[in-house]
Amino acid sequence: MAQDSGFFTIDLKLVGTAVSDLEGLISSGSNVVGNVSSLLLDAGSFAQIGSLVGSANSELHSTLMDSLTRSMQLLGGLNGAVQCSASDYAALDSLVSDSFGGQTQTTPTVPARGTDPVAVKQWWTSLTDDQRRQLLATDSTEIGALDGVPAAERDIANRAALSDLRQRTQQQLTDVKNTPVSPFDGDSIEYLMRQKQIDALQTKLDGIDELQKVLRPTDGTTPPKYLLELDTKGVGHAIVASNNPDTADNVVTVVPGVGTDLSANHVHEYTATADSVVASAHAADASQTTSAVAWMDYDAPATVPGALFSSPAIAGGPVLDHFQQGLYATHDPGDPIHTTVIGHSYGTTLVGEATQAPGGLRADDVVLAASPGTDVDNAAAMHTPGGAGHVWATRDKHDPIVWAEGFHDTDPVSPTFGAHVFDAGEGPTGFLAAHSYYLDPSSPAMANFGRIATGHYGEVTAPAPVEEPVIPFMGH
Repeated sequence: MAQDSGFFTIDLKLVGTAVSDLEGLISSGSNVVGNVSSLLLDAGSFAQIGSLVGSANSELHSTLMDSLTRSMQLLGGLNGAVQCSASDYAALDSLVSDSFGGQTQTTPTVPARGTDPVAVKQWWTSLTDDQRRQLLATDSTEIGALDGVPAAERDIANRAALSDLRQRTQQQLTDVKNTPVSPFDGDSIEYLMRQKQIDALQTKLDGIDELQKVLRPTDGTTPPKYLLELDTKGVGHAIVASNNPDTADNVVTVVPGVGTDLSANHVHEYTATADSVVASAHAADASQTTSAVAWMDYDAPATVPGALFSSPAIAGGPVLDHFQQGLYATHDPGDPIHTTVIGHSYGTTLVGEATQAPGGLRADDVVLAASPGTDVDNAAAMHTPGGAGHVWATRDKHDPIVWAEGFHDTDPVSPTFGAHVFDAGEGPTGFLAAHSYYLDPSSPAMANFGRIATGHYGEVTAPAPVEEPVIPFMGH
């Protein structure tokens, strides 16, 4: 700052330079925490600076807020090395605004979750840059959950909320662990319920930590990640995209099955599956760009017996359909998008329910792998835009899911269902190994996923004839 005739001026370029310096510090990776801390002003100092520039114009206010926003986003990316919360940003925003004589904009009302994604996109586009920055900082949880907000900005919001969510989950776990329990009640219902709560919170905490690892900047060996959903309600939920779905030629949504939750194992498994789908699509057609989404956004049955019931699929179907509508709302309307939804195991049952939404599921192709049934009579009843010819099904001959035939209506690989049946390969024996083989990067099923995703239907390989299960004769 320089004093001139009683007025203070600020070099706007210098404000931007501060952000560049911060980026350099983070990139260097050395003494990050200490160096970043030295750049941060306490609230009193910040307010004092504000009082000195009280007569500054709106351009300066906008520049300062832009710098604050970018800095908070950078700090949030340190994955816990420096803890920054939305409330910290809101306090700084308030100090800046007060310093400029109340030059504030009314905070827009955030649409409720479940609002038509097209309406959400129109609302988001109508906001000023300052309003969007403010909402990303102060309403990150709400913005991050809105279908219709562009993926890049939704990712910013959810990453900003990630650190706070981890802190709250850790505090909940600590509080439960510190709850006094009588040493004589080791077998009591109260003790068992407490232990169950501890296990559930620890599982979610581990899942959040795995998400932080997955979201770290890529070294080029895996696609960049976009966090499109995150919460710890129920079993916990997350949606992670490999590559930006708003700019890709093709978008593939992968819906997993039984046991899916916000655990480290499932976060790792399904984000890795999304990476494999991207690689498979690239192998099928390198001229096209593909984004694959690990969609872990429903309360899946925790066990195989729980998968006998349709209620989780019925509850999750409309949520999947709404997400698919959001993909179209945020994608460049001048650049056609090809979408594929792949259901695996009980995920196919949810996909089936989603196709019964008003207007049908927004997906050009529907793929059913290892299905116990879809609660839909036949492929034509899935209402894909291109007709039954865009419904695909596959099953590994070693997959014990064959014993679930009829649990949820017609088996999708049966001729009466009317889907295109394709090769899944012959995976290893054993319940889990065979049932998960479809998601293996080297499996024939994965290669066919990529061909379907890129529209190379003629290259999808056909399976060997489906063998009926042999039921041993138990009589004499």
